[in-house]
Amino acid sequence: MVRSETPPVEFLAFIEDLNRSAQENPNVLGLVLVGSTAETFRADEWSDHDFFLIVKTGYGEKFRNNLAWLPAPEEIAFSPRETDHGLKVVYRNGRVIEFAVFEDEELELASVNSWAVPTDKTNITERVQAIQARTNPRPFILEDEWSLFLATILIAIGRARRGELLIAGQGIRTRALNYALGILRAAKPPIDDTAELEDNLDRFRRVEIQYPEEAKILNDISEMPVEEGAKAILEFVIGLGVLSEDQLSWAAVVKRRLDW
Repeated sequence: MVRSETPPVEFLAFIEDLNRSAQENPNVLGLVLVGSTAETFRADEWSDHDFFLIVKTGYGEKFRNNLAWLPAPEEIAFSPRETDHGLKVVYRNGRVIEFAVFEDEELELASVNSWAVPTDKTNITERVQAIQARTNPRPFILEDEWSLFLATILIAIGRARRGELLIAGQGIRTRALNYALGILRAAKPPIDDTAELEDNLDRFRRVEIQYPEEAKILNDISEMPVEEGAKAILEFVIGLGVLSEDQLSWAAVVKRRLDW
């Protein structure tokens, strides 16, 4: 179900303070809220704040290096740089914010799905609409996803048998699981009133809300030893019932190679 509780007061207050700072700063061109910071009905006590700040050309590094423009900057505990444009900031009370500072001509480097533009001093809203339109991922092709899923299992189990268990586990619990989630979504719709919660940029988000039974199964699989988990996730995908006889025959190639 869609969350119905009122967003935390502190969560909304932070957004108000952030927006006020953006509006008052003459070198800021716009503020773009993303994720649950834009759709506050989804926010709870564990939600972080995600946003883009768009500034005048030549001011990007100034805003990334001097965080005095953020709400309560004196309460910041640490603020690691994550990308060329982005930072994670953690406050002393444990609040986390993730943001990117883009100079005017850099905004099109971003990707968005859920968004809101509370501060727009130029044409930021129009540009974000265009960014969202081209952010949508490539069309889902079952045959490609299934093929990549099987190849991922082969590579991962080969590494596991070589003794590289960490990278093998990543292959099964992250890459293969990502393909499995895509096939799950193609195989059946989510439970009632949750379709709009899908995150088209991250298949792992909100699976527990949209597919509670399957999420429990997949979580249990992710906790298994690598090879046992690989076998289980393969049978899970086959059990979804969307593969053709020809496509199912490809699984036999994997099973023969791995002597399953």
